[in-house]
Amino acid sequence: MAVDYEEMVLDVELLQRAQQDNPFIRISDAVYKILEEAILSSRLKPGSKLKINSIAEELHVSGTPVREAVEQLAARGLVVESKGSGGKYKNYTVFDISDDDIAELFVARKAIESTAAYLCAQKNWYVDLPLLEKTLEDFRKGMQDYISGGSVRIATEHDRKFHTAIVEAARNRYLLDMYDSLDKKLSYLSVRTCEFMAAGLRRDDLRMLCSQHASVIHAIRMGFPELARQAMDDHIDFCEGNCLSNRYFSGNKK
Repeated sequence: MAVDYEEMVLDVELLQRAQQDNPFIRISDAVYKILEEAILSSRLKPGSKLKINSIAEELHVSGTPVREAVEQLAARGLVVESKGSGGKYKNYTVFDISDDDIAELFVARKAIESTAAYLCAQKNWYVDLPLLEKTLEDFRKGMQDYISGGSVRIATEHDRKFHTAIVEAARNRYLLDMYDSLDKKLSYLSVRTCEFMAAGLRRDDLRMLCSQHASVIHAIRMGFPELARQAMDDHIDFCEGNCLSNRYFSGNKK
C-alpha cells in the first residue's frame, strides 16, 4: 500500500554538493543520483509516493529535471509508474519488494552468477584473481565496520563489486547483459539482506558471507568449475534464507 511522501528526506545541500563535484552535471542527473541514494538507503521508504512538485521544492529546482530523473528511475525499476484517475496524470511510487519478488530475484541470481562462477573456474587463467581477492578484503573490512556501527552501504558496495567482478570475468556478454538489467534491484536487495540479518542479530551470519566469498574464489583459483558453481549456489541460498527470515523478524519487531 502506497504511503504519502511527506517528510523532508531530501536536502538541497546534496544537489549543491553534486554540482560542486561535477560543475557540468545535468540537474536531472544530479537529482537522479540523490533520489537513487535515498531509495537504496531507505530514506525514501518502499511504497512512498514521489510527488514531482514536492521534490522540486525541496531541492530548489524546477519540476522538469525532477520528472526526468523520476522517469529514469522508473526505467531502472526503482520507481513504479502508474496512471492517475482518468489516465491524465502519472503517479510514481518507490518500488516495494515482496517475498515472492525476493525469491525470484535470488533464482535469477543463481542462474547468472553460479554459471559465471563455473565459467571462471573453467578458464581461470582469464580471471583477475588479485582483483577478486581485493574485493573480498574490502568486503570483509566493510562488513566489520558495519557490524561495529558503520554504514551498510559501504559493505554492500563491496559485496556488489565482488559479484559483478565474477560475472564480468566470465566473459559472456549475454550473462552480463542479464545481470546489468537487474543491477539496481540487486543493489537494493544486497542492502536489505545485510539489514535484515543485522535486525535478526545474526552477526555471525554477516561474517559468514565473507567466508562464502572466499570459498567461491578458492574454487575458481583451483580450477574446479562444479565446486565454484556449488559454492555460489550455497552462498546465494544462504543469503535468500537469511533475507526472508530476518525480513519477517524485522517487520514483526516494529
